[in-house]
Amino acid sequence: MSSVSCVASAIRPAASQNSLLHKLGSSLLYSKPHRLRRALNLFDEMPHRGPVPVLTSQLHTLAVAAAPKPFALSSSVAACAKLRAARPGAQLHARVVVSGHGSNPVVGTALVDLYAKVGRLDSASAVFRSCPAKDAIMVNSMVSGFVGFGAREAALALFVDAMRGFDFQPTEFSFSCLAKACSEMERGIGEQIHGCVVKAGFDACCFVATSLLDMYASFGDVENMEIILGSVLNPDIALHNAVIGGYSRNGYNEVAVEYFRKVILVGLEPNDCTLSGVLKACGGLKSLRIGSMIHAAVEKSRFRGDLVVNTALIDMYMKCGDVAEGSKVFDWMYERNTVSYNALIFGYGQNGNSDEAVALYVDMKRQSLVLDVATFVALLSSCRGHEWSLFVHVIKHGFGSDFMVNNALLDALVKVGSTKDALEFFDKMGEKTVVSWTTIISGLSHRGLHSDSIELFKTMCSTEICPNSFTFSSVLNSCGYLLYLELGRCIHGASLKHGLMDEFIGSSLLDMYAKCGALHYARRLFDETINKGIVSWNTMITSYARHGYGHEALFLYAEMPRYNVDPNPITFISLLTACSRCGLVEKGVQLFNGMLLKHGIVPHMEHYACLVDLFGRAGLLDRAKLLISEMPFEADASVWAVFLAACKIHGNLELAQFARKHVMRLQIEDSPTVVLMSNIYSESGKWDDAENARRNIETSSWKKPGLSWVQIEGIA
Repeated sequence: MSSVSCVASAIRPAASQNSLLHKLGSSLLYSKPHRLRRALNLFDEMPHRGPVPVLTSQLHTLAVAAAPKPFALSSSVAACAKLRAARPGAQLHARVVVSGHGSNPVVGTALVDLYAKVGRLDSASAVFRSCPAKDAIMVNSMVSGFVGFGAREAALALFVDAMRGFDFQPTEFSFSCLAKACSEMERGIGEQIHGCVVKAGFDACCFVATSLLDMYASFGDVENMEIILGSVLNPDIALHNAVIGGYSRNGYNEVAVEYFRKVILVGLEPNDCTLSGVLKACGGLKSLRIGSMIHAAVEKSRFRGDLVVNTALIDMYMKCGDVAEGSKVFDWMYERNTVSYNALIFGYGQNGNSDEAVALYVDMKRQSLVLDVATFVALLSSCRGHEWSLFVHVIKHGFGSDFMVNNALLDALVKVGSTKDALEFFDKMGEKTVVSWTTIISGLSHRGLHSDSIELFKTMCSTEICPNSFTFSSVLNSCGYLLYLELGRCIHGASLKHGLMDEFIGSSLLDMYAKCGALHYARRLFDETINKGIVSWNTMITSYARHGYGHEALFLYAEMPRYNVDPNPITFISLLTACSRCGLVEKGVQLFNGMLLKHGIVPHMEHYACLVDLFGRAGLLDRAKLLISEMPFEADASVWAVFLAACKIHGNLELAQFARKHVMRLQIEDSPTVVLMSNIYSESGKWDDAENARRNIETSSWKKPGLSWVQIEGIA
């Protein structure tokens, strides 16, 4: 018996005669020139011919062929491209050159596609340039390769050269790839590609429309998304998925859920992308009710065990705060991958379960799952207080220089209050993106280090990195707290110069002008804003309420229906505050009662606190006390603290002592409460009690040093 037959015999006990392992192994053993017939016979017997055995057969067939045909060569190269097999593909390329088929357009297209898919763009470009006859398929393969590996400018340049250099007719695939490239480029370039699509007559094509819709969604242009959708007569499920994803990505989660309902009503069957998209929207809305309903539908469908859908369910439940249900979905999953683990780790972090997040990370390592950048970003966002110990693992796995991980570490350090470490790490970062700058600037602003935030923003402006909307919003917040009106106006001008004026910046500008007392600037900006969202309305109403302009705040509320803007819970907090400061008791009661009856908004604790403050300031202490006793839930310490302050205003010692007992029952008595009681005792002539209260402050850790500042010629 020959050695080949002996090895073949040894394979048989490990795998049955009809198994893929046996057939593939035997075909490899017998695929020598004098055993080729037996290898091919085994190949023909294989019940399931995947790409690996097909490629094996093709390669050995070419190895013994004296003059391989172009079709055989292109098929083999295509198999290598499908398997991302770079080395066998390069060997085939050499055989192509030797056989003289290098100028064949079919073989050249296959080689371009191979090198583009494995990321060897230089080799793909060399083959493309050397091929004398270039067709649309070859150009599309080259463009797709450039786009896939982030060379977007090169993809556009190639497309333009192809249009000018030879008779190239773009196809649906051409425009689809270019639209994907433009998603992360300047808006004007994307609009030019859109114009070319319309000119070529592909605007009604679902394939192209889907890519264009994704592009406009990345620009935040919902209006053009809807225009593109309207241009397609028979949209397919992929286009509907893009619409749902586009709405959700831009914060229109309610619209995304409503659109999903319309898709179901017209009789289209959702796929895994549809379900994952609408579940993401439910998570954004924190709507556990709608998310649970979709989950129930998933359980009765063929997507019950789908990996993508189950991962989306985990994400939805975690964003809605239902950790137990999210964990249950994960436990019931038949198949798990890195993405599903990452979703649960991030969800645990969002809900304060850092120990469970670390346990999942340990489980991933035990199962030898691939740990990617998202894993460590989720861990750094989840495990507060363990940032540096986690960063050791980051470095160990080779992600120490990744800018996404560095930004996550920077954000985590700022949020736990380690601003000194955050600034030192920021200074040592090799690659600082706009995300890095925005993270440290916004972090310092949120921690109350407004001067440092502004100084860093000035440093950023001296670099080549342009601020984004969130950068401007953060630094404007700092200007408002420091009452830097002139600097705020300069930053306003800078945002206009950069062409950035969205709702985030607009509301931050309104808030900054209002805090600086420049209500006329705030109102003028509000009136000049064309598409005012609820954030802008709330900010302007809050500004009037803060400065005691209750009637102006109520007038704005009355104007909201004319602009088709619905109030939200924050709107009513501002309105009730305005009524409280202006003594508009009955109007405030009317607004409070209309929340549920007129707008379907259930009053929260904050709304009851505002109403208590409204009655208290007006001297209606008994009415305020009655309201607290009739609340549908137990009043917290903040409500009783508001009532206590009202008692101080009107010198009611008996009710003040009653309110103080409730504050002490619900929380440890703090400095403001003690100060209020001390003042009430003083006004009532109970000097010993007032002295005892003051002495408690001096002997406790409540008292913190205050600070103040003045501006001299714009310098604090």
